[in-house]
Amino acid sequence: MGDESIRHALAGRTVLITGGARTLGAAIVRQMAAAGARIALHYHTAAGAAHTLADELRHAGVDIACFPADLTDAAATCALIDAVTQHFGTLDVLVNNVGPYVDTPFRDLALDDFDRVMAGNLRATFVLTQAAARQMPAGAIVINIAATDHRHRSHSVYGLAKAGVIHLGEAFARELAPAIRVYTIAPDLLAENEAMDATISAPAIAATPMGRLVRRDEVAALVCLVCTPAFIMATGHTITLDGGRSIPIIASGG
Repeated sequence: MGDESIRHALAGRTVLITGGARTLGAAIVRQMAAAGARIALHYHTAAGAAHTLADELRHAGVDIACFPADLTDAAATCALIDAVTQHFGTLDVLVNNVGPYVDTPFRDLALDDFDRVMAGNLRATFVLTQAAARQMPAGAIVINIAATDHRHRSHSVYGLAKAGVIHLGEAFARELAPAIRVYTIAPDLLAENEAMDATISAPAIAATPMGRLVRRDEVAALVCLVCTPAFIMATGHTITLDGGRSIPIIASGG
């Protein structure tokens, strides 16, 4: 499927990307902007990065605006949807990208960290999708960013929150169809992760059939692709980007 199909699906449509100022969120912003979408860039604390990116894209002819909000606050989250629709007149695609992370073992996990990760990942996805669905037109799309951590039992509350995001995406897909499609994308470890050292990345790469980790631009490309008509019948499903690492292996002789 070529760039023309993606442009046809996204050109002129209003897209809200949460956590769009940096890292994966910024990669999604750039690719959706390149496809001709009108961009609502949400940020919380990264105001400088958000406005720098917006200025860069605006100079390139992109219709883009920045919207601050603390997505752990339900009222601020609902207000974000209202602000985007008031500014652009509509909201066609919602990308739930925000996802705070901790990996403290459950035995030692502070309740404040538990609440923050669950609120930023799961509750924010629920509140944003609920509020957006009440205003989105027919043909709208919701895309949730989960993680392969949902399969693990070694990544503390983050994996629990992402498992909830997948469950929520499936439930919303059934409830909102056929007017609104819902997809979840679950990347594995990202290649561009400055906080990840070789003791983590090397074993993951060795266990990945493709021999490397997924890149941010590849995740962003899939976010754009699921907006095309070719993915209509995949609504409600979670698409894993892990280079085959999660494929079960049966040991020889086992």
